[in-house]
Amino acid sequence: MQFKGSAGLILPGGGALAAYQVGVLKAIAELVDSEALPFDSISGVSAGAINAAALAQDAGNFIDAVAHLERLWTELSTTDVFTLDYGLMRGFMAKTNKPQSFLNIAPLTELLQRELGDDKLVKIQLKNGHLKGLAVTASNYSTGEATTFFESSIESLYWHDRRRDSVRTCIGVPHLLASAALPLLFPPQRIDNEYFVDGSLRMNEPLRPVIKMGADRILVIGVRNETLPLGDEGEYQPGVAEIAGFTLDSLFAENLNTDIARMKQINNILNHTNWKQGRENNLKQIKVMVIRPSQDLRVIAARFAVKLPRGIRLFLRTIGGWGHEWRLPSFLLFEGVFARELINLGYYDGLKQQPKMNAFFS
Repeated sequence: MQFKGSAGLILPGGGALAAYQVGVLKAIAELVDSEALPFDSISGVSAGAINAAALAQDAGNFIDAVAHLERLWTELSTTDVFTLDYGLMRGFMAKTNKPQSFLNIAPLTELLQRELGDDKLVKIQLKNGHLKGLAVTASNYSTGEATTFFESSIESLYWHDRRRDSVRTCIGVPHLLASAALPLLFPPQRIDNEYFVDGSLRMNEPLRPVIKMGADRILVIGVRNETLPLGDEGEYQPGVAEIAGFTLDSLFAENLNTDIARMKQINNILNHTNWKQGRENNLKQIKVMVIRPSQDLRVIAARFAVKLPRGIRLFLRTIGGWGHEWRLPSFLLFEGVFARELINLGYYDGLKQQPKMNAFFS
């Protein structure tokens, strides 16, 4: 199928909750008659960056790319992603060294090297015309900027302004680890001479990379049900782990929500102004479609949290992150049975959007 215009895909972060995105992509693969990826550009942040890279590496065969992601997520166990580093924990207690994180992500590094380690595949997809660009964003600890690493067939993609930067490079495992380096939980990643942490921290314009790559319509697959309260409506006093979960939840969603609202405002202004005037100011109408979970993923996480390794459960209990709202465990629950539930929900939610999907891709 040939599509008009240029479609961009945004995959935000969410830790283990990013498995939901795979279910929506699975529904799209069923609803859209296209052998190749039906998106010209992809931008991912945090765990969404890993999903984005997997799609980009196999952009010529969308169904195979989604099947690869589904297998990857449903065969996961938490110990394939991280372990508790007891040496680091002793360092925290004894103050004898300078720990970088609570968790050791050596298993994740090995997993990504095995599954997504061929960094030449994206270049092949760009050369074959199956993709215009892939972007992955991390937060530069050294400069305080949101740094977007990108591969693209478009030459004039660079931007640099206050708090934002872009770097053309061959995106590999270090960039994915940098984008997904959850603050405090996962260690910062060094690329060249600078350190990077999770891209959600500084990425205040998450729609920007695919817009720079020419997208005139954007699909966003979020991982939070926005009809539900973010915090607790009672008088419950949160602990440190619950505050950490609340902070991560805000980082993953709020910048995205703000940018979507900003885009709607621009579209509304352009609806009531002269088209030529908008073009002179480098403004254009961009259609944004958002798919989010129809259920609270924290409730699903509560059912499967017991699948976490015993040491991780003890760690979460120790810091007050076990029970009640289940927000922090939901981000760390990299278990195949949980991922399967999220993928099934995403698939169901995606199929329900068929009329809007048809309009988006037509």
